[in-house]
Amino acid sequence: MTNYWLPFMTVWLPIILTALGVLLVITLRWFSYRERMALIAQGLAPEQGRNVEQKSKNLLAAGLIVGLVGLAITIALLTIGIGVWLLFGLLPLFVGLALVLTALVLRPEKAKEEQAAQQPPAWTQEAVGVEAEQGEKEEEPEEENEDLPF
Repeated sequence: MTNYWLPFMTVWLPIILTALGVLLVITLRWFSYRERMALIAQGLAPEQGRNVEQKSKNLLAAGLIVGLVGLAITIALLTIGIGVWLLFGLLPLFVGLALVLTALVLRPEKAKEEQAAQQPPAWTQEAVGVEAEQGEKEEEPEEENEDLPF
């Protein structure tokens, strides 16, 4: 009796894993599409759904995963010795480091500071002055002001 389990797994395991990976990517894209359509149905722009903070967190998580996998591969390949095969571990390690550095450069604090600089606060001295003028106008007869933009 011959054992055919090992040749079977050697041939079919990469095919099965590739098919599962493709199925995972298709499923994630489908959920992303559904989320995007739900945002549009609510009247929001799809860019408003994913803010800079969430993008930065996702980038940091991806960088950590890729970098640590690259580090593990590099350590595993070091047991063989130093050679060209270490590139298979060093490349994902440095790609992961690049993703982490990109996430740190695009961190949300900078985005919040930019948004605060672009949008004035909702309650300012001008708003208080406008409310006071509106109260006075109710008591006085309305005068035509040509210098007002409204």
